[in-house]
Amino acid sequence: MEWTPERAYAILQEIYTDKLMQDEKRRVFQKVRNQLKQFLKYLAIDDALLPYEARMKLFKDFAFMPGDTIFWSMQYLFNMARGEREADWNETEMHLNRIYQALFTPAGLKKPVIPDSFWNTPLGIACKIAEKGIESVYPILEEIEAERQDD
Repeated sequence: MEWTPERAYAILQEIYTDKLMQDEKRRVFQKVRNQLKQFLKYLAIDDALLPYEARMKLFKDFAFMPGDTIFWSMQYLFNMARGEREADWNETEMHLNRIYQALFTPAGLKKPVIPDSFWNTPLGIACKIAEKGIESVYPILEEIEAERQDD
């Protein structure tokens, strides 16, 4: 079957449900939190997060953290993956860089080291769409469609 941007966005709107986006935000939150705790442990200030535990629990429960955060960047990219057009490449690039820096840039390096497996996650697919356009994920959507037909 021939792919069009409209058809691809329609499928992505079905896939990128509120639940999927919340689960992905929770997964990223846990990853960032674990990494932060490890860094604090290296600095011998393990308990530095204690005053913020209640706020972090709220995020874990509701998958929302107010402000200009990595989670806002994720939502921005998820919205693009669902078919909202980018208004400004500079803003899109800022959100992409925030995610890549937070998740994939080791201390001491300037460029992120992104594993291939990332590009098959909901966030990775959204990043790919933001960077390279909807056409770049047609092969992934083809696989998803084939799996749907097998079920």
